[in-house]
Formats: sequence, C-alpha cells, structure tokens
Amino acid sequence: MTTQDSAPVTFLYTDLVNSTELLSRLGDERARRVFQAHHKLLRDATEANSGQEVKWQGDGVMVAFASAAAAVRCAISMQQAVRRPIDGERLEIRIGMNVGEALAWDEADYFGSPVVVAARLCHEAEGGQILCSSVVTVLLSGRQAFQFRAIGELELKGIPESVSACEVVYEEAEPGALLRHTPFVGRTAEATKLNEALQQARAGHGGLVMLVGEPGIGKTRLAEEFAEQARNEGATVLWGRCYEGEWTPPYGPFAEAIQQYAGRADAGQLAEDLGNGAGAIARIAPALRERLPDMAEPPTLEPDEERFRLLDAVSQFLIATSRRAPVVLVLDDLHWGDKGTIAMLRHVARFAPSSRTLVLGAYRDVELDRQHPLADALEALRREANFERLLIKGLDTSDVGRLITTVSERDVPEQLIQAISAETDGNPFFIREVLLDLFDRGAIYQEDGRWTSAASSVEELGIPEGVRQVIGRRLSRLSKDANQLLTAASAFNGGFRFGIAASVAGLDDARALDAIDAALEAQLVRPGGEADSFDFVHANIRQTLYTELSPPRQVRLHRQVAEAMEQAYGGRAEERAAELAYQYHRSSTLPGAERGVDYALAAVDRAEAAYARDEAASFLRMALEMLTEGDERHTRLVARLGLALAWTLNFDEALAAASEAGDLIAAAEGADAAADYLAEGTRTLSHAGFVRGAWALAEQGLRHIGDRRDEAWVWLTAFNLLGQDAQDQENPGIPLDSPEREELARVAEEVLRLESYLLPVQRAFSSRGDVLARVGDDSSRLLFLAGDIRRSLSLWHKMAVEAEQQGGIANAVGSWAMVARCQNALGDFAAAGEAYRHSEALSARLAGPSMQALQIGAARFEIRIAQFVEISEEDIALVEGLVSQPAAEYNWTLAPIRAVAANVFARVERADDAVQQVAALIPALERAPGWSFNYPAMACDAASALWELQRSDHIEVVERNIREKVVAPDFRYPMRDGRLSLARLAALQGRHDEASEWFAKARLVLDEQGARPLRAITDLDEALMYHLRGKPGDKELAAPLVEAALTQFRELGMMGWIRRAEELQQA
Repeated sequence: MTTQDSAPVTFLYTDLVNSTELLSRLGDERARRVFQAHHKLLRDATEANSGQEVKWQGDGVMVAFASAAAAVRCAISMQQAVRRPIDGERLEIRIGMNVGEALAWDEADYFGSPVVVAARLCHEAEGGQILCSSVVTVLLSGRQAFQFRAIGELELKGIPESVSACEVVYEEAEPGALLRHTPFVGRTAEATKLNEALQQARAGHGGLVMLVGEPGIGKTRLAEEFAEQARNEGATVLWGRCYEGEWTPPYGPFAEAIQQYAGRADAGQLAEDLGNGAGAIARIAPALRERLPDMAEPPTLEPDEERFRLLDAVSQFLIATSRRAPVVLVLDDLHWGDKGTIAMLRHVARFAPSSRTLVLGAYRDVELDRQHPLADALEALRREANFERLLIKGLDTSDVGRLITTVSERDVPEQLIQAISAETDGNPFFIREVLLDLFDRGAIYQEDGRWTSAASSVEELGIPEGVRQVIGRRLSRLSKDANQLLTAASAFNGGFRFGIAASVAGLDDARALDAIDAALEAQLVRPGGEADSFDFVHANIRQTLYTELSPPRQVRLHRQVAEAMEQAYGGRAEERAAELAYQYHRSSTLPGAERGVDYALAAVDRAEAAYARDEAASFLRMALEMLTEGDERHTRLVARLGLALAWTLNFDEALAAASEAGDLIAAAEGADAAADYLAEGTRTLSHAGFVRGAWALAEQGLRHIGDRRDEAWVWLTAFNLLGQDAQDQENPGIPLDSPEREELARVAEEVLRLESYLLPVQRAFSSRGDVLARVGDDSSRLLFLAGDIRRSLSLWHKMAVEAEQQGGIANAVGSWAMVARCQNALGDFAAAGEAYRHSEALSARLAGPSMQALQIGAARFEIRIAQFVEISEEDIALVEGLVSQPAAEYNWTLAPIRAVAANVFARVERADDAVQQVAALIPALERAPGWSFNYPAMACDAASALWELQRSDHIEVVERNIREKVVAPDFRYPMRDGRLSLARLAALQGRHDEASEWFAKARLVLDEQGARPLRAITDLDEALMYHLRGKPGDKELAAPLVEAALTQFRELGMMGWIRRAEELQQA
C-alpha cells in the first residue's frame, strides 16, 4: 500500500444500466460480444483523454485522471459514444466523478474516500447522466467549455457527511460527437488478410504486413480495429508510432510499445521476457528501470556491437513474449521513421517468420522518396521477411453512406452521400473534416428525423476541394486566441506542452484554457501522453497551420519556442536537450543560435547512450551549423562527426570528415594530437567495415606520428601495411615477413594486448615451443600455431558464453564456431554439431556478414573433412565466388581460401581447377613465413588436394615449404598435420619407406593432441598407400591399418570415412 503523490486524482466510474437484464435477454455469447464492444468504446474514450483505466468491472470501468478537465471531457465522450448501437442494441450508462488525494494498493489500483464518493455518485446517477462532486466544478470554474447544474447535497452510502453534487451538462446529440473516433466501416478484404496473417502467426509463422496509402485513408483506423480483435482473441498487442519532425526519440515506436507493455506486465514475467537484453533495452525505454530497479547496466562493447545488441535484444524480447501468446506489434506512421527505427524494423521482421510475432506497419507511400530509409528497406524486407503489402484505397460509395449514416444516426439524402464520396474520393479523414465543417456551419441540420439543408443543391453546400481547405475553414471559425495557440503549437516537434505554447502565443492562463478547450471541442487536438500535453489529431492540421506562416515567421516562432522552453524548464532544460536543439537549429539564421550548441551536444550524448548513431550524427551536424565563426569547438566537433558517421555506414562522408579533422587538429593542436585522432579514426573505420577508409587515414596519420612507437603507431602502421598489400599486384594473398612487420609485431607486443580480428598484427615465432612460452591465454595462437586443442577449447568456450551473455553476438558467433572446430578436431561430433548450429543460429541474428562469421565457414569445412560428407552445390558456389572475385580489403586471407578451394574442387573431381588453385598458392608458400596467419592450414591443404587427386603438380615446392616452415618448427593446426602431409607427399613420389616413417610420427603427435578423427584418417591413408603401391605383401600391410581405421571411425561415428574404408577393404 502506498500514498499517491500530493497532486489530486480525478476518479470516474461508469455503470451499464440494466446490465443483468441485458445479459439474461441476450444470452452469454452475444452478451459477451456486446460487453466487449462496449468496453472498447469506453477504453477508446479513456485513451483519447489520457486516462488510466484502473479496472473493468464487467459492466463498467474505473478510470483515474491527472486532470479534472480531461475526466469531464472523457465522461461526455463516453455518454456520446454509447449512442452508437452495438449489435443492434442501444445501451445506456451512468457516470460518477470525484477528485481528491487517494491511496494506492499497488501501481494499478486505488482506495480511499475520494474513490468511494465517485462510485457512490455513479450509483446515484440516472441513465445518460453524469454526476460529480462540487470539488470538480470548483477546479474547473471559469472554463467556458464546461457547464454544470447544482443538484444539492446527497447522502451517499458509507459516507458520513453529505456530498455537494452537480450534474455535468452536455449536448447528448452533438452532431460531431461520433466523429471523435470515426466508426469503422468496409475494409472486408483487408481485414480478412490481416486475420489470415494473425492465424499464421498463432501457428508459429509470423510475418510483416504493411498498410500503405495516402494521408487520412484509414490505415491507423484499420490497425486499431484489427488490434482490438487480436486482443480479444488473446494476443498481446504492442503499439508505437513515429512522429513528424527532424528529431524523434531513438527507436521511438519500439520504445513506446515496450514501455506500454512494461506498464501493465507482471514484473517477474517482464524480467523473464527481457532476459539478458534488459539493460540494453532500458537505454531506449528508461521506464523499464522503474519496474525493474535492480536491473544491471549492460557491459560496454564496441559501438557496432552495442547497437546490434539492442536490435537483437528487442527481437528476442518479442520472441520470448510471443511464446505465451501471439504478439501483434503495430508500428504506425513509419514514413516518419528514422534510420534507427527502420533498422530495428528490418531486424525484428527477419525473425518474425520463425516466431508467433506479427508486425503490422503503416506508412504513406506518397511521402517516400529514394533517400528515405524505409524506401531502401522495403526492397530488402521483401527478400528477408514474410512480407505482405496491403494498399488501402478510399471507401466506396456504399461504405461512405454507412459511415455518414452511422455518424448522423439518421437517414441521409443519397445525393449528399454521392457528393461527399465523389469530392473526398472516399478518404475517411477528408470525410470526417467535411462533415465537421458542414455541422459547424449549420449547412446540414436535423429536421423531422432526417438530415436536411437549406441549400437548394449540393453545390451550394460548398464542400471544400481539398483537406487543407476544409481544415482552414474550420480553423477560421475558432477564436483568435485558439488560432494563436494552435499556430504556436505547430512549431513543436510532435506533441506540445500547453503552458509553453500558451506563453509563445502570448495568452494568459484563462484565455489559454478557453483556447485549448475550443480546440479540443473542435476535434483539432487531443490530450497527449504526458500531463498537460496535447497532440494534433492529424498531421495535416499541424501542417496547415505551419505552412500558413511565411519562412521568416516560422524561424522566429521556433526561436520563441526555444526561449519559452528554457524559461519553463529552467535548470531541467537539459532533460529536453533534443527538442531545444531542434528549435534552436530551426532558428539558426537568427543571432544567438549558438545557445543551442550545448543542447545539441547533450542530445548527442543521449543518442549515443541509446545506440542511436544516426541521431548522434544528426545532432553533431546541428551543433556545427549553430557554431559561430571562430568557435574553438569546431575542430573537435568535426572530429567527433567523422567517428559518428562511420557507425552510420555513411563511409565516404565519414572519411572526408575524419580526414578534414586530422588536418584541423594538426594545425590547432599539433602533430601528436592529429596522429592520435587519426589512429582512433583508423580503428573506428576498420571496425565499422570501411577497411579502405582505414587505409587512407592510416597513411595520413603516419605523416604526423614522427618517432613515436606506441599504440597509435601500431594501428596506423598495421593498416597502412594492409593497404600497401592490397594495392600490390605481386602480393600472394597472405601477410609476408618484412622489417616493417617485424618492428610492428615487436612494438605491438610491448604496448597492447592483441586482438587479431580487430588488429591484423602478426608476431614472429621460431617454434611451437616459442609460441607456448610467449602467448599465455591467446586462444587463437594456441590453436592455430601450437595446436593445443584442449586448452583452446576451454578458452573459446568461456569467451563464447561471456560474449553471448553480454550481448556481443558477433563475437559469440565466432567463438562458438571456434568451439565447434576444437570439438570437431577432438572427435566430439555431437558437441561440435551443437556448437556449430548454435553459432549458425546466432549468425542469423546478425544484420549482415562479419569477419567473425567467416569462422562458421571454416568450421563447416572442417566438419565436412571429419565426416567426409558430399560437397554441396552451395559449397562449390561459395568457394568459386571467393577465389574468382576476391575483395581487395581481405587480400591478406586469399591464399588460405585458395587452399580450401583446391580441396573442394579435388573432392568433386574438378582436377584442373584444383591444380590451378594449388599453382596460385606457390608464391604464398614460398614467400610467407610459417607463423603467418593460416600458413600451416594453407600448406597442409595444398598437400591434401594433391593426395585426393593423386597428382604431383608443384609437389616439390609444397613439400619443401611444409618440411621447413611447418614441421621443423612443429607448428600445428586443427584437422591438419604437417607430418601427415609429408607422408602423403612422400607416398605420391614413391618414397614409401619415408612415408611410413612420417605416418608413424603423425600418429604420435595426433595421439598427444587427442585429435582422434585425423588420427584415424592417418591409418586409412597409410593403408591406401600400400593398396596403390600393390607390391607383394602390401595387402597384408594394409589390412590391419584399414581395420584399425574402421574401428576408430565407427567409435567416432565418421560415416563417410566408414564407407571409404569399407570400399578399400573390399578392393
């Protein structure tokens, strides 16, 4: 039990008149449908007036309001809404209201005398009546929009003192009342398709449906009706929308939807649904921390990993939530979506087909151009997701007639229906505005139960030609104060704060309250999501008001808004930094715009904390444009923009800005500062995926580095050497040894811990013993040079688990693939398969290819070696693409890829292609050191291809380099062995006795490693050597080796090798 804040709360109760009799007369099933529809009408009115539904009592609701005015408006809306028949039944309700300070049992319920009085007043009211305590009328005294009639003192059950009560006076048959929430008509075909999509989602095959159409065509209304139906059928409905303007909250519609869900979900269930992603999601939905105060902060990752962690966390949250009930996620007004929102949409949509999640989006196709992020995403979504596009057109004439008749509650002349349908093209919003205009002007009125007009023809009614025209007419009938208030509000980004808009409009409190009441009554605005805030009912209304202003007036209005916001928020102004930056930026042609710079920078910090890189870059641009000439912050803001743009994948702009910043820093701060920044830029561009840009910055940075040999020098030198290799036509496709690289490796080892996938720096090692003595827990070199499979497995498994728990999915992908490679090499195929599949599943959650994901390909190849499975067309196409169109950025890995390709081609009997790839390896074998990245694998794979083909092309070169660079230093690699390779090569050249010795040495090493699959293959290969030689006694030498190999193959489950051994046994 808790005490509510000292601010009073207005409580509203409704009760359905004669509900018991209605239930008995209708029967359970029909009554359930009627009561559900009635509840929806009440809920719509509650939401439209910013109320909080506390409880549904079966035949009525209890609602709480922060504003007494909103409560009265809601009560009137409810009474007017229930006029609409439900399934042929006209219902009647009574309403009671009271205001006061109450106690709360929990976050969702209240108790205390103010609550009891409201309930008792409801009980005292007649059908169609609204009773309230006199306290409500006192709070609203002077408000011209409300009328009350005193009914005296009432004795209420359980209340010791009498209560002074009043009746709310309202126009029951107000013509436009039923247009506050436009009746739903037509759309049968579209509703059918949405229902089919929901049923598919219910069966575990979710998808994405886009509602597409012009402004006001009814996309949102269709989504609302479908969402209500889905909710009634047990689905969890989440709803978020995008907002118009240069700035919107990061990932706005997703944050809105999640925070709404969090507000009503059980805390324990919410924590379970959020899982490990809770901390990341809380960055964009801070309300989560109010529900889960013990939530831990997520570990810090690289910027691209943090952004992906957020995208993945939201997707996994939806999947987890959908396991209990299907999820319908509605994302409205996506034409205003920013890049971050659209990126999250793509990510979520990719997983919908394998879950019970239906994503329902809505956008205006007329507002998309080729530069809009959604335009590009739509093409990708057709490929990536179960996607359907529903084009929403205007209502046909019969549905227009149903709409008008429902609103009017009377027969309407067919001629009027035809005219409105023709003039509006069946656009529901346009129809609504036309009807309100006709009602307001008295152009149509009721007479003898029909709607009629004094006009002699439809033309005389003066139906406007367009939406803007009809909105303009309606605005012109409002008071001057109301127009001033709404004009001021049109400059806000999204919703507007009443007090600030009133200040900008120059209205005192009384005049402003009357103005907002008039705007609400005219259905031009509606209460917003926060206390004392409002939204325009439709963006067309805001746009009409705003475009009536000349550009100079628009600029000055934005400055007035900015200054009024600063005055209103005072010391808390930075909490509204993004909106203030927007307002100052829109008025940047006026003196004093530099005051917006600090707000823009605060907005940058918040955007980066929410992983919203595009928004961060936008605010940095704003800051730069608002700086005055000569501001010393200019240089570092350009530098920051260069780094921010890299994470938005605007690579050319990022390189240009970072390069400019390097020159500016050199001039302003000196060479050392420029070198440090350019090293940071090099690292950022490379990690973001723009390796060519990293080369350029590295070259520029080295011009400033001087004699320094520190971390900055390491980054600059490493990428400069990569750039030189990529442009070197003679480079063999693997890093070579050189004095520059030797110095680089020495300095790197001294000044920083190496992470090879980020920083391609090689250390030189004289032998396997040297590796073991120097690398510590460097899992990569332990595995790929020392061949310590068991120890590497432990390290990689730990890294995989930690990366996944922290949300570093890209790193988890690579680490689990490494786990699979280790387990495969040890012969634990079940565990290897599980780790491989887990890595693949995580990889499917990545937004695109990554260097870590390449490890999946390596694991796949090695698993195929161990199982000797058939090479697929997909495998062949993959290696063909890699070797025929190699990317310059990854030229340093081309030679090992060629070696893999040689094996693939050999397995599918494309001997010439395989030999061609071996030939292309010769320069790399000759020029690279044995400790170079993947050298042992490349050399052994070349020997394996020749053995598979029983060819001796280039065999002397291959053998010499394996002998000198792999076996002599004893470098080892999973699923390869230099001694086994020498045995194969010696056998191919007829040196069988030497081959037998190498086979024996291979067995000793492989037994030591625990490399059981390759150990079994060694026995079979020696048996094959004897079989191919065919001398007397060779069959006897081969037989026990085949049997030994078969025994091991069967123990391990190496089915492909079993068949091969059995074939040899029977030959």
